[in-house]
Order: sequence, then C-alpha cells, then structure tokens
Amino acid sequence: MAGVLLFSCTYAQQPTQFSQFQLNQLYFNPAAAGADAVTRLQVIHRTQYAGYQGTFDAGGAPSTQLFSASTAIKNWGVGFTAFNDKIGAWSNQSFQLAGAYRLALNSGNLAIGASAGLYRSAIDYNILRARDDGDPIIGTGVVGEIHPDVSIGVRYETAAYYVGLSANHLLKSEYKLGSDLATNPLIPVYYLNGGVNLEIGYLFEVQPFAIVKSDFSSPIAIEGGVMGTYNQRYWAGISYRSQDALIFMGGINLMSNQSLRLSAAYDLVIGSPTLKTPTSYEVMLSYRLPAPKFGKKTIVRTPRFRF
Repeated sequence: MAGVLLFSCTYAQQPTQFSQFQLNQLYFNPAAAGADAVTRLQVIHRTQYAGYQGTFDAGGAPSTQLFSASTAIKNWGVGFTAFNDKIGAWSNQSFQLAGAYRLALNSGNLAIGASAGLYRSAIDYNILRARDDGDPIIGTGVVGEIHPDVSIGVRYETAAYYVGLSANHLLKSEYKLGSDLATNPLIPVYYLNGGVNLEIGYLFEVQPFAIVKSDFSSPIAIEGGVMGTYNQRYWAGISYRSQDALIFMGGINLMSNQSLRLSAAYDLVIGSPTLKTPTSYEVMLSYRLPAPKFGKKTIVRTPRFRF
C-alpha cells in the first residue's frame, strides 16, 4: 500500500518558475522568438529553497538550469531552449525549437509562434526509501520516458508595451515511469503576460510587468512587479508571486555597447512560514548581438569612391 500512496501523492507535473521571467519570455511563449529584432543568448541557474537538506540524504531542493537562443531573420523569429530541472529523485529535461512569424500591425509587431521538441521525465528509485522493503510497486534504478511536446503563442509588442498569450504542453503526454498504477501527466499550462515601458526623464525608465499562469485545475498563479533602469545600464526591481514570495532583483549591462547583461534575483518566501529554508536565488547571463542580415549589401555612393 505504501507504493500506491507514493505514486498517487507525489506524481504531478509543475511548470518550472523563474523570477526573472520578464527577461526570458521565450521559455513560456514561442512567439517571443526574434523579439526586439536581435540575436540573444541566455543562461539561467535557479536554486529553490537554497540550503535545504533532506531528512535522510543530502540535497533535495529544486535546481534548474536553462539555456535559450533567439534571433530574427527578416519576418521570422527562430529560437531554441534547453532546460534541466531536478527535485530530489525526480528530474526533467526539455529541448524545444521555436519559430514565430512577425508582421507589422499598427505601430508595433504581431508575432504568431509555435515550438516543438522532446520532454524527458525520470525518477531515480535508488534515492527513494520504501516503507516496506521489497515492495514490487517501487521500481529500481533510474526509469525515464521521452515524449514529444508542443506549445503555441501570440505576442504583440511596441516601443511602449507588450502583451503575450501562450499555451504549453498541448499534447498532454503521460509518463508511467515504471508504474502501472498511476501516470504522471504533463498538464497544459496557459500564460498571459505583459509589460509597459515608461520613460521618466532623460536617463530613467520604469517597466511594470506581470504574468498570470493557470492549468485550469489548480489556483491561478499571479506574479507582477516593477523594475527601474538608469542610463540603460543599471537596473533594479521588486515583484511578488501570489501566496509564495517577495522577490528582489537587479543587474548591470556590461561592455561599451551594453550587450552583456548580468543579473540576479533573490526570493524571500513569505507564503509558507514552515519551510526549513525560506530563500531562493537565481542568476542570469545574457548576450545580445545584432540580428543577421541576408542579401546583397547596400551600395553606398559618394563622390570620392564612385567608380
């Protein structure tokens, strides 16, 4: 009976969360591929409940790494994401290719995108401790499954604001992971997010942002805040995740053209006072390049070189 309780209670996919989601929208919306008409490379590491130690074994706190790349090619945006997520004996990996078609609309651009790839989920039974030794329901070794995964999204952006709507894990893949008694579904998650860019004087910009997440079976998750930028180089912000955490974040844009961004976020969990370690942190490194240009170079004619 212990094995039945283990599978029925612990198997439930939860979307990976990032505190700096406003800087990394490709992860949850494929329509963000090619946004801002630049090439962007990003690496993120997140540690949830930093310093948590399991009752019997070391570790156990969620840890997530994400790599994303995005570029614009004429009216198209192309992107790639790869992430690794681990919590205790459970791990998830995903590889996604994204494409978005971008068209001018009024004073901005409307992007319609989709992504497809593979999603792997696995459980390491060597880490689990069964109540009854030799329980046939509890597997052995590492058991994993890989299934295809599809997401869609739309996004509208202007110089003053953006808004996006997306749906992830539309195939509703199910993972048995060694058990015939229960499945671990990859539940579709729906996102609505947006932000505004306000110029305050010559050197200051203020950007309010928010996101709403729902799978239509759990309580709706809402997260929002504001960040301010000085001289397009230094920025800091604060946000709140409903029933979870107060988040402080900040960063700096490096190099002469400000193409290298280093930023971090610190979560102070206030929604669950009984947690052993009420803090989480996240660091991100991002590099921006001009979007590639194709075709013949524009001829520049001057009286001096006109021949």
